Amino acid sequence: MTKILVIEDEQTLREDVVEALNISAFEVVAAPNGEMGLLLAREQSPDLILCDIRMPGMDGFNVLQRLRDDSVTAPIPFIFMTAQGDRESMRSGMRLGADDFISKPFSIEELVQAVEARLSRRNAFVREAESKLEAAKLRLTRLVTHELKTPLISMNTILDVVSRRMGQLKPEELQEFVASIDVGGRRLNHLVEQMTLVTQLESGLLQRATLAQRGSIHVLSQILNGAVTQGQRFANNRPDVQLKAEPFDAEMNILCHLQPLRHAFAELFANAINFSPESGQVAINGWRSGRAIWVTISDQGVGMTRQQIEEAAHSWSQVDREKNEQQGMGMGLMLAHRIITLHGGILELGSEVGKGTQVQVGLPVMTQSGA
Repeated sequence: MTKILVIEDEQTLREDVVEALNISAFEVVAAPNGEMGLLLAREQSPDLILCDIRMPGMDGFNVLQRLRDDSVTAPIPFIFMTAQGDRESMRSGMRLGADDFISKPFSIEELVQAVEARLSRRNAFVREAESKLEAAKLRLTRLVTHELKTPLISMNTILDVVSRRMGQLKPEELQEFVASIDVGGRRLNHLVEQMTLVTQLESGLLQRATLAQRGSIHVLSQILNGAVTQGQRFANNRPDVQLKAEPFDAEMNILCHLQPLRHAFAELFANAINFSPESGQVAINGWRSGRAIWVTISDQGVGMTRQQIEEAAHSWSQVDREKNEQQGMGMGLMLAHRIITLHGGILELGSEVGKGTQVQVGLPVMTQSGA
């Protein structure tokens, strides 16, 4: 049964509202003031809250602010019941996150209609969110299954051929088989590293709040050097692409989770390499600006549209996967964006179709005072 919390200091009105909602088949809990209402909201987890504005002690605005500041109660739909129909009160409530207003005096029919309309919109939103989540889970399952099976099938096939032709293979044939197994192994390792980071991000083990306690200070040049090597390993066998680093002062201290931040840069390097034309070049540059250090990674590849940039940065998505015959799950840019953001950094993309892409990463620099 749908549960509604009514917060109203006027006893007669509170009892009338509770009775009307009970008759309409809602489960109702009621509070005579803001403090009690806030407590019941946290204990009862109602599906919707009806709240007066003018109350002694904690008024309705304060109740709403406290609810929206709590991640547990923030999503609960909230309707103000108020005799204050002026625009300023409505604007104040909307700025705090109120979903609707119903002006006193109101009829029972008006009240029930307002409640049902808001619950209907909430349920539609929940259904849409659940549908998107299920679709994302299905897509992720298919991607993981495909990305795990493809290299494993190839590796198992090669091992089967080698075992059956042991002693008959020429050295160059054996070397070719070993190289193929190495490619498959590196692809699997990359996937495992990506999924490990996704798990740490989603579980909260890796977040901005842990940086001060668990982070360590490293020189940016060391991070980038390791990321270049790792990025070349992630790239899909592109030794023809040259990475060219322009001289810049990268001897800056960065407070970071070392392995995740190095992985983020490695994903950016790998993307630039993979999208480069044959015998292309990836340029790496940087500069200091105030308390931030900026690093740019530029390729000469196919480029991306604005929509493709948005999709690649915030979801498991690959740009023209079929056209470019890419491998992987397409979460490299998304991972890089999340990891750099939790370090207090910024990741910006600029791209022009047919002319290439430039990624700019800005990170806060540790000063001598430690700030």
